Amino acid sequence: MKLPSIQQLYSGFINVTNRFPLQLICSITATLCWCLYIFLSDGGRGINEDLMDNLIKGILISNLSLALLLALDLYAEVNKFTRGKKWGLRLAGLAIGILLFFILSPADHISDVYRIALLAFAFHLLIAFAPFAGKNNIGGFWQFNKILFLRFLTSALYSAVLYAGLAIALTAIRGLFNVDIEWRTYMVLFAVITAGFNTIFFLAGVPADLHLLSEDHSYPKGLKIFTQFVLIPLMTIYLAILLVYEVKIIVFWELPKGLVSSLILGYAVFGILSLLLVHPIKETEGNNWIKLFSRFFYFMMTPLIILLILAIWKRVSHYGITESRYILIILALWLAGIMVYFLMSKKDNIKVIPISLCILALLAVYGPQSAFSVSKYSQLYRLKKIISSKNASDQKEGPFIIRYLITAHGLETLQPFTTRNLREIDNKIDQKSVDSYVQKQMKIDTALSILKVKEEKGSGSITMTFINEGNEVLKVSGYDYLIELNTYPQPKELKIGGSIIKTDSNRNGSNLNIIVDGQSVLDIDLYSVFHKAAMIYKKGGLKPAKSKQGYYYPAEMMRFSKVQGQYEYTVVITSIENNYPGNSEDGNWTNSTSYLLIKKVK
Repeated sequence: MKLPSIQQLYSGFINVTNRFPLQLICSITATLCWCLYIFLSDGGRGINEDLMDNLIKGILISNLSLALLLALDLYAEVNKFTRGKKWGLRLAGLAIGILLFFILSPADHISDVYRIALLAFAFHLLIAFAPFAGKNNIGGFWQFNKILFLRFLTSALYSAVLYAGLAIALTAIRGLFNVDIEWRTYMVLFAVITAGFNTIFFLAGVPADLHLLSEDHSYPKGLKIFTQFVLIPLMTIYLAILLVYEVKIIVFWELPKGLVSSLILGYAVFGILSLLLVHPIKETEGNNWIKLFSRFFYFMMTPLIILLILAIWKRVSHYGITESRYILIILALWLAGIMVYFLMSKKDNIKVIPISLCILALLAVYGPQSAFSVSKYSQLYRLKKIISSKNASDQKEGPFIIRYLITAHGLETLQPFTTRNLREIDNKIDQKSVDSYVQKQMKIDTALSILKVKEEKGSGSITMTFINEGNEVLKVSGYDYLIELNTYPQPKELKIGGSIIKTDSNRNGSNLNIIVDGQSVLDIDLYSVFHKAAMIYKKGGLKPAKSKQGYYYPAEMMRFSKVQGQYEYTVVITSIENNYPGNSEDGNWTNSTSYLLIKKVK
């Protein structure tokens, strides 16, 4: 494989700058946000959580804006817009990107993560058909997407080779010249190549003369081979598994499992992709098998769609609709529609596939028909029934629904269930100087308390770390020995001053035992230490740590000493981690780092 020359890269960069200026700005913005995020990820610098969240959001929104702007530019080029009209369309697309940055908050609401994913899916599909909107040019449409597909693969391959080469060069410099090259340098290099070079190289290969594509009848032989010997065999394997499973369902009369949905979607993806890749040659001599395969594929989709609908109905009837189940429902209905269209239609307009998917993805983002509105009302309806139910199994579902609603839609979603002003409570919690994970847990605890819903111990907990306030830098003066301890490795056995010292912990690391000559000297209940710290934290009595995520805990509460014989044994816990809220019966690991200090006193 021959990498592009410097002259080719320069010419491509100039071309992208002139043709796609705003897309280039989006690429540079994403690269800068990614690099800055990598540098700020070093705990020693102190992490501003809001800034880190905004940097991640900047990367995601830059990607969305780039895809949307590319689709708009291609549409403007094909329709020969004037310079002023073209820039007006560009600015409208840029305004949409800026608006999305301010209205979406993926760090706070999981629903916004889904929104970004759906918008990214829709905007990338928009690129596929925007230049051919309103035009009956199936050949040009196929050739355009073939070029984009191959350019994407080429860009990925060049980027991978370039990164590997430069990373090996950095490693060689580090080894030969003893230069201190941090891990962040490799990550920054990866970000620059992935978000910068890869994007610009791809944009440089976007075809400019789209009108000429309809006259291009070339077909890469590799695509046909790839389809015949890779995609179709994979699809056949999926189909065989699903048909056998369907027979099992009929014989044993049992409802399908959730995994079957993924298999059916896999079969559909491989099948549709196969048909799209061989579409231009289906009418050529010697390729009658393509028409036969097409009819067979859509015919076999009929029982599989029924199976898919049964699998979805099983989950929805028990647990209601969530965003992921909404998407599954829409995909099942879309597959049914596509199946009917291609079985009944004589035109086989393949543009229907990306256009219909793009429309459905956009409809799922906002509005009363969106995935989030439907999911929210479905779960609110379930919660209303469960709160009024006396059934123990129903009541167990309450905390999970509340947790979902707050995580996905915010605390205010539960306003219909109480007269308390949840917006005011939500704002007060947001103003507390704690990280977002803790804020979310506080909102969930508040909702459970207001709605008088009991949550089983240990369910829905988050990981918290408490750090020794005075021993981030451990003072060892006056001691003769220092032994590093933690709860994960196998027990240690050491011989010091004629005594045999053993360190041990129980199965889940909730205690630490120091044994000297067969006699227990210190038996520390680590979970009890964590629990006491958690209680003080809950009352707002602990300060956030500056150097890492966690909270400072008084040094005297994490220090344990005892004299045995001629020696004093002191255990200093420097950090301790567990789930909050939780209990010692959860079976979760208590992860701690500590040191055993020994000095002679007699």
